[in-house]
Amino acid sequence: MKVLIQSFSYKRTGYPKDETGKGGGFVFDCRAIDAYDYSNHVPGARYSHMHLTGLDDKVADALNRDTETQEFFLAAWTMVRIDIAKSLRRNIPVITVNFGCTAGQHRSVYLAEAMARLIKQNYLEVEAELVHLEKSHWPKGA
Repeated sequence: MKVLIQSFSYKRTGYPKDETGKGGGFVFDCRAIDAYDYSNHVPGARYSHMHLTGLDDKVADALNRDTETQEFFLAAWTMVRIDIAKSLRRNIPVITVNFGCTAGQHRSVYLAEAMARLIKQNYLEVEAELVHLEKSHWPKGA
């Protein structure tokens, strides 16, 4: 069984097209997670982190500390975990999990990475394929 995990931008691409042919899947809207100045840890300061992505420690550390982000992720993980168990029982070959934010660079990337890690840690029999759909738009060197 495979879980396809994708991060994307609502602004650039919108909802990812289901290329699996199975239909359905999860789409989690990460825009509800507050913008955060990941460089200076100033809530609400918006653009000083644009050279970073959800793969950078400053971004990940800030989101790791944010209780609302962690609650959001735990809720998503609970739904995905239940679906993986059901899919394994029913021999469903693939499910999709998508995380979207405004630019597909910070919040959605962080959450997609975290979901892929948890799946790999908890389900050795499941392949977790991770795709960042906006990677070509990330700053150079990211």
